[in-house]
Amino acid sequence: MRFDDILKAIGEFGPYQRRIYFFICLPIIFIGISDINNALLLFPPKHRCNGNSVPGTITNYSDVGTEQTTNISDGYIQDTEADECFTRAVNSSDRGPVTRPCTSWTYDQSVFLETIVSKYDLVCESAAIPAYMQIFMYSGALAGSLCQGVFADRFGRQRVICCSLVLVFLSGFASAWAPNYYVFAILRFIQIMTSRGVYISSFILAIELVGPSKRQWAGFLFNYPYSAGIAMLAGIGYGLRHWKYIQIACSAPVLLFLIYWWIIPESPRWLISHGKVEQARTTILKMAASSKTVNCVPSHENMVEKIDRAVQEHSMMDYFKRRSLLCQSLVIFFNCFVVFHCFFGFTLNTGNLAGNFYLNVLLCGLADFPGYTIALFSAGRVGRKKLYISGMAVAGVSLLGSGVTSILATGDFKLVPIVLAMIGKTGMAVGFSVIYVWSAELFPTVVRNTGMGISTSLGNMGYMAAPGVARLATVVPGRIGHAVPLFVFGFLSLIAALLTLSLPETQNANLPETVAHAKAMIRKKQYQPSSSKEIVAERIDISLVNS
Repeated sequence: MRFDDILKAIGEFGPYQRRIYFFICLPIIFIGISDINNALLLFPPKHRCNGNSVPGTITNYSDVGTEQTTNISDGYIQDTEADECFTRAVNSSDRGPVTRPCTSWTYDQSVFLETIVSKYDLVCESAAIPAYMQIFMYSGALAGSLCQGVFADRFGRQRVICCSLVLVFLSGFASAWAPNYYVFAILRFIQIMTSRGVYISSFILAIELVGPSKRQWAGFLFNYPYSAGIAMLAGIGYGLRHWKYIQIACSAPVLLFLIYWWIIPESPRWLISHGKVEQARTTILKMAASSKTVNCVPSHENMVEKIDRAVQEHSMMDYFKRRSLLCQSLVIFFNCFVVFHCFFGFTLNTGNLAGNFYLNVLLCGLADFPGYTIALFSAGRVGRKKLYISGMAVAGVSLLGSGVTSILATGDFKLVPIVLAMIGKTGMAVGFSVIYVWSAELFPTVVRNTGMGISTSLGNMGYMAAPGVARLATVVPGRIGHAVPLFVFGFLSLIAALLTLSLPETQNANLPETVAHAKAMIRKKQYQPSSSKEIVAERIDISLVNS
């Protein structure tokens, strides 16, 4: 008997499943905070050369003076109207002015009292270091996505979630006392790496606990706490305004989730696939008891058939041997890259938008909610495919329009680029919410966790590239520089929308459990097992994932 059939009999999303789903979603708030708080921790404040080494010079950034200071060397005096990276030494006699590189800086504290950038003077010649740090940190997301798939398939979803939460707390909390920015980057690398174990395994567990007709709700609602974390981050930053206290506030609450070891059950699908049928049946009975459908729970013998090991063991290489499945996977991988790159890149680019920084971070989080809501209520009517293409097309057109208007708009029309950018963020939120559910439904059970791990890894490569694209706004001069990231995000969104025309629709379809089943979905045919091995594979609830 198929596991989806069991869920249809006992209740696809009963009270017990809803309660566990709620618990699974809570840590995702802090995963969203952890992913985005580099925008605060590495915020580059305005700065100018510091004259502290010269007695009587102005040291407050907000104090703007034009008077000259005392002599600093050989008849030269320092001009306090120096720029961000050089001081002007003006000769009191006939010799012309010279410029000298700054050795210390005064920082604007109107946004943050202190960030990693201001603490370690990562400006001017060192201005590229924060971007390199972020690339290194987010490479942890890539490593975590690859590792968590293997660990979750071998040790179970629940164990990976709980162990990852411990490491997220320890590494994040310790990074607040990092002695230098090298140690800080390494600890943040570990925190982001282990956060993938929480996010991906939680998503897979949430999807596997519910039936086909409720799966889209489980998948789309899963995104709300993530963006809620981004919106909360604006309040945390505004209230604390110091990188150390912000990092403590973002990491310490994760300690509370250690009780999940005793609260969150293991996925019954995973348990059955590893021969732990009795343990799976215990969880299924709890689901049925909450829905008052205990009589519908199948017996131990009917829950799983004798499994042919040759059929069970599949790898991604077996999956890729089918050209149609390989092409489908490449399209999924590219779209995950684009969605992550644009979705997170836009948020990291918040500092380059006009207006109040904290308000922009808040709007970036809140702009996702309309997108998620549109996806939630439209996916069941229009399907995953049409919804995703529409969302990414709107995002692409809006971001391109925002880039053009940011170059041309003047006066009262300067608000137009921000409005268009937020519409584009809403479109990206639609794509971000759909691509995770759609990808999970396209990969068969035998390689689902591994396939999702690779998809997320490619997505995190896009995330790694996002800081570099966001930095183009400061490298390219003038208004064109601020428009460049928007152009990149817009064009990529449109390309992704076009490529997904080749993917099949999965609305209200059973999760594919075998490679043959997944291939039949591409051909838009009803799957009929043709060999004895395929018949055995189709009868079991789930096959073993590659170990």
